[in-house]
Amino acid sequence: MNKKVILSILGLFWALGAVAQIGADPEESQSRRNFDNTLFDRFVSGRVTVFYGAALPMGSQQNYIDKVGNRNFSVAVEAMFPGRFSVGGRIGQNYFSQRLPRQVYSFDDGSDVSAVQTRTLTTIPLLAIGSVYLNDINSTFRPYLQIGAGGAYVDYTKYYGTLSDQKTGIRAALAPAVGAKFQFGKGNNFGGEVQAQYQNVFFKYNELNNSNNLLLSVGLSYRWL
Repeated sequence: MNKKVILSILGLFWALGAVAQIGADPEESQSRRNFDNTLFDRFVSGRVTVFYGAALPMGSQQNYIDKVGNRNFSVAVEAMFPGRFSVGGRIGQNYFSQRLPRQVYSFDDGSDVSAVQTRTLTTIPLLAIGSVYLNDINSTFRPYLQIGAGGAYVDYTKYYGTLSDQKTGIRAALAPAVGAKFQFGKGNNFGGEVQAQYQNVFFKYNELNNSNNLLLSVGLSYRWL
């Protein structure tokens, strides 16, 4: 067998191998996608979510401010375990305000003031959070139940014109929630979240027996291994 025949046979085998490799590409791509999915099954992944929400006053907070708060922001960072649970932390700021018409107010010292009253309430909760999911980690849509517990800095300020009645402090806070996480497609690291969270801060002053509100949030998320 001369050199040209040998080279021709080797060239034929190389061409057949290339064709076979091209034909196997779709399966290899699927195999790669499946492998990427199993990474989340085998390792702890991370997820960070930035939230914006609207808060509905509840309980005694309605006696102080009954307006919906629309300046509520938070950030959550979670460790997502291969099973159906995650743990993490969340920090945010909730702000409520309401202005009342001008009227005359009487104080304990016997003085009277005619003023426009402005009521504000700011809370900055810092919570440890834990979630239990209803399906596995590779699902693109994952409903969950969550509990949050920690503390919150509270600033209660009631203005009478330029005068103010202010009370601040750090109090315990509880925040159970329900919601759902979702990804923007299989293998996409970006996703979103919707959540309803009941916040209870144990702060008592004047009209407030506790600070209670229902926070309805939407968030944008990023996950990583």
